Amino acid sequence: MPRIIGSERNELIINDTLAGCQVGLYYRMPTTKERQGYLNAVVKRERNKVTMHHAEARMKYGLEILVGIRDGDFMRLHNGAPVAMSSDPSSPDYCAGWKEEMEKGCGDLVMALGGVVFDGGAEVVSPEDAEPENASIEGE
Repeated sequence: MPRIIGSERNELIINDTLAGCQVGLYYRMPTTKERQGYLNAVVKRERNKVTMHHAEARMKYGLEILVGIRDGDFMRLHNGAPVAMSSDPSSPDYCAGWKEEMEKGCGDLVMALGGVVFDGGAEVVSPEDAEPENASIEGE
């Protein structure tokens, strides 16, 4: 399937081994400026000392591109009882602070999203392993 440039909502399914289920996170494709910012945030140099900051960069930029969560996948505690949490304003389970809840309680998932989107994605293919032109476009 071709990449859709400017897509406002993509879905990443994560196998959440802590919860024992799969969860869906919705994200937008990052801008080139965000990709550059992420790469600049990962490695910092101060004089002769170079430090790596993958976790912080993945969390920061993962939160920036996170646009929603799949309904039914997350719950939060409200007055001590678990209640469903949605990022969809039209849902009866909508939680205005859903993103803050994700940052506080699901940092591992947000960082996984940041890692997949910012650290993965592109891989160089040798000419003999390349798909034939138009192989991914069905019906043409």
